[in-house]
Amino acid sequence: MRAAFSRVIDLANEREADMLLIVGDLFDSARVSEQALGFALGNIARAQMPVVMIPGNHDAHDERSIYAPLNPASLPENLHLILEPDGRSIDFPHLAARVWGRALVEHTPDYRPLSGVPEPAPGIWNIALAHGFYMEEGEIERSSPITPEEIERSGFDYIALGHVHVLSDVSRGATRAFYCGTPAPLYSTDNAGWVLCVDCTPGEPIKVEKLTV
Repeated sequence: MRAAFSRVIDLANEREADMLLIVGDLFDSARVSEQALGFALGNIARAQMPVVMIPGNHDAHDERSIYAPLNPASLPENLHLILEPDGRSIDFPHLAARVWGRALVEHTPDYRPLSGVPEPAPGIWNIALAHGFYMEEGEIERSSPITPEEIERSGFDYIALGHVHVLSDVSRGATRAFYCGTPAPLYSTDNAGWVLCVDCTPGEPIKVEKLTV
């Protein structure tokens, strides 16, 4: 797992990515050792671009949150950690982009990851982070549901989704939306994981490329 995460940072640097998105569950639980936390933050600090991250259901921002006791001054300068339950937008003027996300506090059917998503801003890339379970109409209700209607209604250019461990394209309307899967091997140490490289070029459709870690 650690090697996979280090490789993600290496790939982002090699590709000269403009931004790295971590859509929850960087940690498997709130019971994380100081060494593991230091390893994760140290690798994020190696990234040569802004890193935007939200909590997921495994590392939820609840009363046991691993993030609550962290001193902001101890975090890497390039890390933008969104901990607001109601969501927060971050502007990156040099990238002509705005990123919105909200912290997952309780993984229940009442929590809607895309609730409160703001209207898209004109003339820039509008990107959202959402950690939850995509479900079509008529499916059994799950915790942290995300619906096709919510994706399309957002009007955003791209929504990065977390929670599902396999690559999935759930784009709707003009909004591209993907689960990137996991960079760690899914079934054995012989199977590599993957990440997604998203290319946003003005005047062209968004391109999504699967990269092996």
